[in-house]
Amino acid sequence: MKKGLSLFAGLVLSASLFAQLAPGSTAPNWTFTDLNNNTWDLYTLTAQGKTVFIDVSATWCGPCWSYHNTHALRDIYDEYGPNGTIVPNEIMVFFIEGDAGTTIADLNGTGGNTQGNWVTGTTYPIIDPGAQTATFNNNYDINYFPTVYKVCPDNKIYEVGQASAQGLLNSINSCTFTNDAYATAGPVALQCATTFSPTFELKNNGTTVMTSCTITYSYDGGPTSNQPWTGSLAAGATTTVTLPSNTFTAGAHTMTITTTLTGDDNNTNNTQTYSFNVNTATGTAAPVANSFASTGFPYANWVLSNPDNGITWTRATTNSGSLKMDCYNYGTQGAVDEFYIEPVDMSTLTTASLQFKVAHRIYSANYTERLEVLVSSDCGATWTNVYNKAGSQLASVAGASTTAFTPTANQWRSECIDLSSFAGQNKVFVKFKCTNDYGNNVWVDEINISNAVCATSVEENTAANNLNLFPNPSNTTANLTFDLTDKEEVTVNVYNSIGAVVYTENKGTLAAGKQNIVLNTEEFANGVYLVEIVAGEKRSVSRLSVSH
Repeated sequence: MKKGLSLFAGLVLSASLFAQLAPGSTAPNWTFTDLNNNTWDLYTLTAQGKTVFIDVSATWCGPCWSYHNTHALRDIYDEYGPNGTIVPNEIMVFFIEGDAGTTIADLNGTGGNTQGNWVTGTTYPIIDPGAQTATFNNNYDINYFPTVYKVCPDNKIYEVGQASAQGLLNSINSCTFTNDAYATAGPVALQCATTFSPTFELKNNGTTVMTSCTITYSYDGGPTSNQPWTGSLAAGATTTVTLPSNTFTAGAHTMTITTTLTGDDNNTNNTQTYSFNVNTATGTAAPVANSFASTGFPYANWVLSNPDNGITWTRATTNSGSLKMDCYNYGTQGAVDEFYIEPVDMSTLTTASLQFKVAHRIYSANYTERLEVLVSSDCGATWTNVYNKAGSQLASVAGASTTAFTPTANQWRSECIDLSSFAGQNKVFVKFKCTNDYGNNVWVDEINISNAVCATSVEENTAANNLNLFPNPSNTTANLTFDLTDKEEVTVNVYNSIGAVVYTENKGTLAAGKQNIVLNTEEFANGVYLVEIVAGEKRSVSRLSVSH
């Protein structure tokens, strides 16, 4: 995938530029000598069962330098390379200079065509193909820098992009192995009882039937215990393993699971750590609001679910605090990351809604991020999906962008979801679920649960036709236009995010036909409001955002 691109000098941007070697095609072999005069042959390495990562960059390329300095490739090489500190001889990593005009001085950071010193601190081999550069670039269809490939032991090649160290390791699981087993999911992220039997999902990632393995597990870095597993697990299949009952304190916990399989061909995934949260808190009385101004996310009684231990929801300072899902750099397509807000007590409410802001811009039509909101009143035993948008429907900004998306103040969209079916419940959980497609970033902000009424809940009781509010967002004033079907006495009410009336005005009796009312929003705080028109016994509601 094309991310943060610096194009070759002289290349012309075209639709074909986005195509690299087809995923799953056979990687062409190569034999190169690195800067330390060691000779490397790709097929020799893959025949040894290694997965090979290739970073094709250029010394002058800014995005290449930025990715190089994340040390993602260095980290996995130091842990799983020839002298790996975790499991040696599982992978190999190479930096390959993709510009034939690069000099040794450029690589060492002293030339005139470089971002810095690429050699110092790089523990894996650096290769400058020199006269063979053009042939290599052609064979590997290199159209932009950096291009980061993964070559599996069967010589199948896949582009992994500028993934994190964990994302690179996770990508190895899509390679084909004869024998391979690992835990693909940990305990249910939300637990309301302190004593329970943790479960996890065991996968046979190999091509042969798996009949036994040993499970080693521990909690919160404590003592380990072993449990044998026997059965008959087909290639690619999963099964749920239940561990002995255990008692946990309230709060966040981790479970570390190690699978030991005789003849395992891929030891990079043997040990996995998963998080879960024991939430014994009573619900916080509505209204509940969070604009992410505070650091320390996830907050007290919130739950963060990151099954693959890769990129996940984080708090950013954008918009004075907001949550970001960095799908732009998340190479694991299909990965699901969730966060649960604190449980909410809605027992005193007869109507309820969830309001929040979302921001997203698609990378291209080929990559589709999805955001869902799910609600549970039985501690996660069942969930109701109340919001589900993806791709251009999720996007708050029109058009595609191949740069990482960070929203400006006017690029957020306000959403309102009717939760009235959960009113009266005393412990309601709401979770936001993002499904990554390695496209562009998804942002969430200003989460509010209150007794406010969403516009969609009163559409059947329409007081006004062609209701419109502009500009929206509003700074100092907003024009409220609508058509009255009949002569009626009209009142305008404005509610804030927790359902309190912040403005009301009786406009008297208005004639049927087109109407225009100007609202002064100068004194309104930034946020989302519901503007209600009451005409006789009917009403209509529309959302208004105020941003000064």
